[in-house]
Amino acid sequence: MLDVMRSNAKSSLIALIFGAIILTFVFSFGRGSSGFRTRTPETWAARVNGELVTASDFAQAYANRFRQMSAMRGGKYTTDNAKQDNLKSETLKGLVDQELIAQQADDLGIRVSDAEVADAIARSPQFQQDGKFDFDYYKRLVENGYGMSVTRFEEAYRRDLLRGKVVQAAIAGANVSDDEVKAAWAAQHESVAIAWVRFNPFMFRDQATASDAEVAEYAKSHADEIAKKYEDEKATRWTQPAAMRVRAITVSLPPNATGDQEKAAREKIDQALAEVKGGKDFAEVAKARSEDQATKANGGDLGFVARGQSPYGKTLEDQAVRLKPGQLSEIFKDRSGFHLLKAEEERPARLQPLDEVRKHIAADLVKSQKAKELAKRKAEDALAQLRAGKDLKELYPVKKTEPGQFDFSAFTAPQTTETETFHPMGGYVPGVGQAPKLSAAVFAQSQAGAIPQAPVEEGESWYVFRVKSRERADPSKLDAEEMKSMRDRLVGQKQGELYAKWVDSLRRKARIVENEHVLSYDVGPAHEAFQPDDF
Repeated sequence: MLDVMRSNAKSSLIALIFGAIILTFVFSFGRGSSGFRTRTPETWAARVNGELVTASDFAQAYANRFRQMSAMRGGKYTTDNAKQDNLKSETLKGLVDQELIAQQADDLGIRVSDAEVADAIARSPQFQQDGKFDFDYYKRLVENGYGMSVTRFEEAYRRDLLRGKVVQAAIAGANVSDDEVKAAWAAQHESVAIAWVRFNPFMFRDQATASDAEVAEYAKSHADEIAKKYEDEKATRWTQPAAMRVRAITVSLPPNATGDQEKAAREKIDQALAEVKGGKDFAEVAKARSEDQATKANGGDLGFVARGQSPYGKTLEDQAVRLKPGQLSEIFKDRSGFHLLKAEEERPARLQPLDEVRKHIAADLVKSQKAKELAKRKAEDALAQLRAGKDLKELYPVKKTEPGQFDFSAFTAPQTTETETFHPMGGYVPGVGQAPKLSAAVFAQSQAGAIPQAPVEEGESWYVFRVKSRERADPSKLDAEEMKSMRDRLVGQKQGELYAKWVDSLRRKARIVENEHVLSYDVGPAHEAFQPDDF
């Protein structure tokens, strides 16, 4: 191999190009990389069809990924961020994929010759001086910079090139026809702008009613559907959390209260506490001293308070649920002011049985169905008025909101939305999101002013629209250069899809065992303890 390398030091011939391959040598075998370390079977990160991904390989790859993520976020990347990003699992998944790819070489009969390795190394900029491969510089860098022999380095390099060849073989079938290219080009050059209105059941929920007879009939004929709805909502809707009935004495504080205001409020709540501790009835003190106008008349009774189930906020809920009946809370402060609580009655957590809520679920489902039907009828009425010459903005005017204010009205009532021009690629409609049915209906229209034949159903909503502007693609403008550019782009997309499906199929057929210890973010037995900055 050294003779081949010396020969290539004088040659500019490029034998193979692997630029399109996703895998990179630098990522796996950069200076100080674990790719150069001795593989030790006692410290492994994964077993892939019996072959090892070592813990040291994983440690280095994770450190590289950690540094990359940190650089992307301006140096502000922590272990907590890595946990949220599932960085260790994603790193190990990448190493497992590399091993799976390398294992396919024998099955495909793929080899990498000495000459191919030599040519690839000679072309690598890191081993060149003044734009030319310098063998002496290469040898010094490998032996001194990377701390390994040239022979071992070249075998590692050969394995990366082998993976590249395997990937190329896997994606070789990514071809596109002329018709696909023309269709993609046309889609890129088609554009439209519309005015649209959404009609969904939520907007008409208050208008949907269900009689007792309708509910009884539905409960009788849809028992399985009701049972499934109950199971789906058992934890979130039909389980009553533990709660405590409490009374409260509140002394209010204005937003941005001054120190003096806060001091005066604290003195008031302290006086109320002193009266309660002196033997006065809590409810009577609340009537006299509480400043919460909604509850002071009934002695500060807040009813049953549970975590996440009241309008009083997390601070008050936390104080309420930790009390026992008869207990007083400490004085505490939240955004509304100072509070003192007294617990009166504990209600344990309880799951309401299906028989208890069956009619309630049936009523909800009947109303839901009626709301859907009403939304569809409203959409059909709107379309009929469009055909009669009415304007969408007059029928459903836009609700004006202050700058920066969230427009919740868009979800509670139909209103007109106008888009800028957009294209059919991906089925995206501005203001709606991914809506392939709506996008297809819009681009089926050929001119400005057009409206659909019927409301378009997308998900649980119906859409009515009028075309504001329409630009059609002109096939005569598709020249050879654009044809090639579009073909290259589509082939790249197909290669990516083929690669993803192929690797996924390899994973599903493989015997993969992951070492859970190395995936832990806490130092423990059987894995290497390291910090990303150590590398």
